[in-house]
Amino acid sequence: MKHIHEQDVVTVREIPQTRLAAIAWLVLAVVVAAMACWEWRMRQLGLLVGDLEDSKSAWSVERRRLESRDHDGVAILGGSRILFDTNLDVWQELTGRRPVQLAMPGQSGQRVLADIAVNSRFDGLVLIDMTPEQFFRTGPGLPAFEGVLDYWEDEGPAKRASHQLGLVLSRHFAFLDTQYSLSELVDQLDLPNRGKIGGPYLRPWKLSEVYADRQYVLWRQIENNEQLRSHAIRVWTNRDPPAPSEQVIARICGDVRDSVAKIRARGGEVVFIRPPSAGAYYEREQRTVPRKTSWDRILRESGTFGIHFEDYPDMQGLNTPELSHLTREDAARYTRAYVGVLRERYGWLRPGAELHPRAR
Repeated sequence: MKHIHEQDVVTVREIPQTRLAAIAWLVLAVVVAAMACWEWRMRQLGLLVGDLEDSKSAWSVERRRLESRDHDGVAILGGSRILFDTNLDVWQELTGRRPVQLAMPGQSGQRVLADIAVNSRFDGLVLIDMTPEQFFRTGPGLPAFEGVLDYWEDEGPAKRASHQLGLVLSRHFAFLDTQYSLSELVDQLDLPNRGKIGGPYLRPWKLSEVYADRQYVLWRQIENNEQLRSHAIRVWTNRDPPAPSEQVIARICGDVRDSVAKIRARGGEVVFIRPPSAGAYYEREQRTVPRKTSWDRILRESGTFGIHFEDYPDMQGLNTPELSHLTREDAARYTRAYVGVLRERYGWLRPGAELHPRAR
């Protein structure tokens, strides 16, 4: 007969299924409540549903349009000024064409111009802006877009799917704005720095709202919130970059000249544009990269036409709240003004002209 010892007895406690279900529902309720509170708070700060942000994936979608010839014969390159200061709807209204928006914050359009000249068949109009200090800078731009000229070709299906999913969610939730994540909010604390060591406080914060086709507009809070506007001005004017050397200017002018020649050889055209800046930012640009040694020289050496805001009365006196980008209303006015100049010079930009013209 087998004897059962006390130490061999194992007590198994049965956990009621109803308790597990209750815990699961409680956790779900807490998560949903937390998300709702965070969403409410972000909307209180001025974030919007439908603000799609921007990324290398979003830029890549537009760049691939040039390869598939899914475009209306106009591409815009440059930095954040032409990105904020161009209204694509106005472009379409005045010309019947909607440009491919390839400008990027913090980047020089010269590198993209060279890429299009060598690695595409694009034969329409390239409109490229000149933000003087940025255009003649040799260092990298904003990290968010570094490597994008390789990324757009190598982007895999998983990243493309992730981008599309992000677009869907951004149309329903404001708290997904990465520039107002918890870690970014911590970086916005104005903490004292040690000596000359720069901290994250003096990096650009949220400046824009972004919609379909990479349509940028200046974030309303920059206009309405004195603290945010003052911070942006402080970021732009806090440093005093050295003037580019003669060697750097000569090299970039030479690169532009070669790129323009390649695009013209297949029937395209390149036009430069200088959007407005104001105040201390404009004054510093005049000191470090004056018009004579930058704008005038690059037009002369590349043989291109240019539209400088100083030369047209209806492009002056526009509102740049943080000295560098126009409000959305004045961006529409500025777009109407500069597109009017382009239409006068290039008749094929008028509605009803050939879709893919030879623009020489």
